[in-house]
Amino acid sequence: MVTVDDSPRITGNIGGQPKQIYWTPDGRQIRAMPDIHEYALKDKDDKIIANGVRDANLDKGWLLQKPVELKPYCHQCDGWHDTKEEIRACELKYARLVAKHEEKAKKELGIDRIGKLETDMDELKNLMKQLLER
Repeated sequence: MVTVDDSPRITGNIGGQPKQIYWTPDGRQIRAMPDIHEYALKDKDDKIIANGVRDANLDKGWLLQKPVELKPYCHQCDGWHDTKEEIRACELKYARLVAKHEEKAKKELGIDRIGKLETDMDELKNLMKQLLER
């Protein structure tokens, strides 16, 4: 009988870099090197309140244990939401943001002018063809 141990552990090949097993909130398993950073929390007078080390991979939303309740993944924000409705809201927000920036780019780059130039060039080509055919 084979049992699976879902507890976090550091694994790796002999002589290789040690790998940690992480889990995404949607249940995928990731083997990656721990991204250990030192931190120091300071108060308003710049006195250190707390310090230590942390794994920056956890800042990505990764977990050390397999999640009990899976969360859906959002391709727009590259994160996880609690419900499908939140994902739809994120998609709408992303679509509005894209439309806003496309409009801004059109104004800055003068894309309307480029479209007009293309139509003018087509007209000139047609006129040249007519002249050459005569």
